[in-house]
Amino acid sequence: MRIIVILFLSVLPLLSFSQRATQTQISWVSLKKAKVLAKEKNKPILVYFYKKNCQYCDKMKRETLSDVSVINIINNNFIPVKIDSRTKDTIYYNNKAYGNQQPESSGRNDWRHDFYAEVASFNRNGTSQSTTPTIALFNPNFEKITIFPGNHPKQLLLRKINKFIN
Repeated sequence: MRIIVILFLSVLPLLSFSQRATQTQISWVSLKKAKVLAKEKNKPILVYFYKKNCQYCDKMKRETLSDVSVINIINNNFIPVKIDSRTKDTIYYNNKAYGNQQPESSGRNDWRHDFYAEVASFNRNGTSQSTTPTIALFNPNFEKITIFPGNHPKQLLLRKINKFIN
């Protein structure tokens, strides 16, 4: 009996510690699931728009989105979603269906998705532009709050998203 108690006491700190273990990656969910979780947990949604073979997207993934402090801030305060800006999926936003107008049958995969164009666009010098990567924040009702266009180093991203943490 004494051995069981000693064993239990020696394992107890490990069990407690493992529940608070540092997260090593962002817990991405689908947009559909994020809309439900955001309302249930009353958390904003963070959407990370990227595209394949984008050097700035790869750099942000490698240098910023893999940093433990960024991972923990995002996982603990937002419902994170990752969307390819060229996806062919239909996305519903503000009671409207958004799609990618480039048909898959064309064999090309370089046309941007209309949802991405709608929420990730910003004005510079009087013209509407968009870029990848872009992070868009939405409140729990899936209303856009703001966007952070372009590659963000760790400190800059943390400074920007900390302003939107309750």
